[in-house]
Amino acid sequence: MTPAGAATRNPADGGQKFRLVDCDVHPIVRGGIESLYRYMPSAWKERFVIKGGNINNAHHYMRFGHPTGHVIRADAAPTKGATGGSDPDYLRRDLLDQYAIDCCLLKGQQVANLTTMVSQPQESVVLASAFNDFFIHEWLPCDPRFRYAIGVTPQAPADGAAEVRRHGAHPGVVAVDLPLVNMLMGDRYYYPIYEAAIEFGLPIVLHVSGTEGKFQGAPTFAGGYPATYAERYVSTVELATGNLASLIFEGVFERYPDLRVVFVEWGFSWVLPLLWRMDKAWQQLRLETPWVKKSPSEYVHKHVRFTTQPVDEPDDPTDLVQMV
Repeated sequence: MTPAGAATRNPADGGQKFRLVDCDVHPIVRGGIESLYRYMPSAWKERFVIKGGNINNAHHYMRFGHPTGHVIRADAAPTKGATGGSDPDYLRRDLLDQYAIDCCLLKGQQVANLTTMVSQPQESVVLASAFNDFFIHEWLPCDPRFRYAIGVTPQAPADGAAEVRRHGAHPGVVAVDLPLVNMLMGDRYYYPIYEAAIEFGLPIVLHVSGTEGKFQGAPTFAGGYPATYAERYVSTVELATGNLASLIFEGVFERYPDLRVVFVEWGFSWVLPLLWRMDKAWQQLRLETPWVKKSPSEYVHKHVRFTTQPVDEPDDPTDLVQMV
């Protein structure tokens, strides 16, 4: 998603070209699952009440603890004891105003975790719908700089596509947040979601969900499960490279020439050597993928964007400039 692309989604922007866009802001539902009940059918509300539903424990423990205790930054909490990212007014003042950010993409990590890890398919559909209604109705009106990525469940692609069509025309909606199961993005399984996103000119956002390697059916790490958080952090790039290669060699961008994909929070230093490797493989093995009609690097330049964070900064800053 380019900044200009985000601007054209909202007529109030007047064609403004944004200078600084934060594509990696994670809002949290304040008040727990009870805050979502008004956005659910009554029968589903009763179901979650009986089950003792909890939307705040989605980050199940790995075999190692997070180095700082939790992925949520302590300085993002509006008050002592509150959950970071749960107050739109504080987020506006503490992030957008303080750093002169022109526009931000709200992407709910609770949605990604719950719709893949701790709910079955139909529950996931209901939860994704309730989360989307909550953020669209209770966050987007708080600041004109807020934009939202619709959360969809990968467990039910047809329902995910319906959810995109339900909200795709909203001027504050600028992307589709697609968490992954252990199926590469080039698989036709995801086609219904891609098709719905294209109808509304929305890019697909791929973000680290935190569920990788945690349950059967989650995206898996090469060679096995990492033993430390540091190892996990380094290894997540494997998932980005595998999914980008899948999109290219399965011919997704040839099939859907208007599809755009944004890799958020995967870094970008791995992209250049991957482009070299994919172009070489495509040139030498054309008979394997005749549907890939252009070089992989051409597809990537046209259809794919990468956010800068986390930046793998070398000791000499000029090395980073040269790579870019």
